[in-house]
Parts: sequence; structure tokens; C-alpha cells
Amino acid sequence: MPRVTADGVSLAVKEWPGAGPAIVCIHGLTANHVCWLSMVDLLAAKHRMIAYDLRGRGDSDKPSTGYSLDQHGGDLLALLDHFGLKKAVLMGHSLGAHIALKFSVAHPTRVSKLILVDGGIDVRAEIIDALGPAISRLGIEFPSIDAFLGMMRGLPMFTGRWNDYLEKYFRNDVETLPSGAVRSKAAKGAIAEELANLQRERLWVYHHQVKCPTLIFRAPDGLLTQTDCLMTQAESVAMARAIPRSTLVVVPKTNHYTVLLGRNPRVASALRTFLRVR
Repeated sequence: MPRVTADGVSLAVKEWPGAGPAIVCIHGLTANHVCWLSMVDLLAAKHRMIAYDLRGRGDSDKPSTGYSLDQHGGDLLALLDHFGLKKAVLMGHSLGAHIALKFSVAHPTRVSKLILVDGGIDVRAEIIDALGPAISRLGIEFPSIDAFLGMMRGLPMFTGRWNDYLEKYFRNDVETLPSGAVRSKAAKGAIAEELANLQRERLWVYHHQVKCPTLIFRAPDGLLTQTDCLMTQAESVAMARAIPRSTLVVVPKTNHYTVLLGRNPRVASALRTFLRVR
């Protein structure tokens, strides 16, 4: 993959060079750029799309410290400068939505539109528990890729929902060790520091400061239980009211993962409408 250097850290980047306006995609807490393939299938024909692995994840460098929204914002600014993008659409999922939101307030002239996919709000304490399976796999060696994928397919949030996008995403989630075992590419220490810093953030103070048109997607289904959705209806409505020129779209029968890693007609139609508006 091509590389972009930001503050001495090399970031792995994937570009789909469509003819239209640029969309920069920012993934979630333990994720990687492959989570955006569903959006690439929807949008790349008419948009230049750029997705990258955050520091500490995927094939990007993994420094021992330096994991915060401000640091990610600095990396994002370096990426925009590298590609000569004076202004871009930012699309973020989960942590990526947090990064995009704060960046849009810090650098309003660099963001034309904002797309927040099930993120951009303060993290409730119980959500850390719901993200447990994603976090607990970090640093664990699985005897084979099949064993790893079998474990992921069996988790409650994927029961009856597994698809090709999830398969590709989780195959790219791990590195193969000399023994043949596999292990997540995300650095456990990076995620621990990230979570500690996230719990000190107060993202609601930025909502009313967003200047650009904003599209918010909410996934209503839970992860480990029926009710542990990342963003409650009340939270999403409050955020949409606080962000000027925002539109809230609730995507039925999706959870925090499948709202992005899936084929959702409501997501497709909302995106196409939003991106057409000048």
C-alpha cells in the first residue's frame, strides 16, 4: 500500500481514484481501511475515495504512545496536504466519526461535508463492555485464520448477519505469524491509551460548532444484548438538533458493525442524496 508520513509516523493508505469530489474515510477503534469496501462499491464510480489505517492499526506504524483525537487530527491534516486536498468530504465510523467531528471544528475550511456513521458522541461506560470482544482479541494468537474467523462468526452481533464485507474485513484484521497462527494487527497498547483518552473527551461541546452539512447514521440494534447500541435514539436526536444543517438517518435492522459492513439500501439512498446537495 502507498504510505503517507505524518509527524514521523508512516500511514498505510488506499486510494480509489474516481473523477468526483474526494471522500476521506476514517475507520473505528480497532478497525482498518478494509471496512470501507461497502462504501467504495457505492460511491467510487463518482468520487475519489481515500481510506487509511490509523496509527497503531492495520499496516500503519505503531508508535508506543500518541493516541488521541488531536493526534489523529494532525495525521488527517497531513494526509489532506499530501494529496493536495484543500477541502474534502470526511466520512468516519465510530472512533473515526469522533476524529472527523473534532477535525471539522478545528479546521472548518478543510471540510466540505461530514458523514458520521454511528459515532461522534461521548462514549457511555456500558459501551466499553459492548466493545469487549473487539478489544479482547488484541494480542491473542489464534491457531489459524479459520479458527479466528470461526470465533468472530459466532459472536452475538454477527449471528445471522455474516456477509462478504465482514469476511474481507476480518481477514485483513490479522497478520500471519511464522508459526501459521494469526494475531490482530491493532496494537493493544494503542487501543488502551486511546480508550483512556476517549473517556476524558466531551464531544458534545463541538456539535453546535460544526459549520458544514452533516449526515448522521444511527444503528439501532445492540451488540451483545438487544439494547447496547452505541448511540441511543435520544442521543442521536440531541446530536442532530445541536449540529446545524444536519440530517439523522436511522438504519433499521443494523448494529454498530453492519450499518457499515453490509448492503443497506437506506444508507445508499441517503448518501447519494446528501452528496448531491451543494
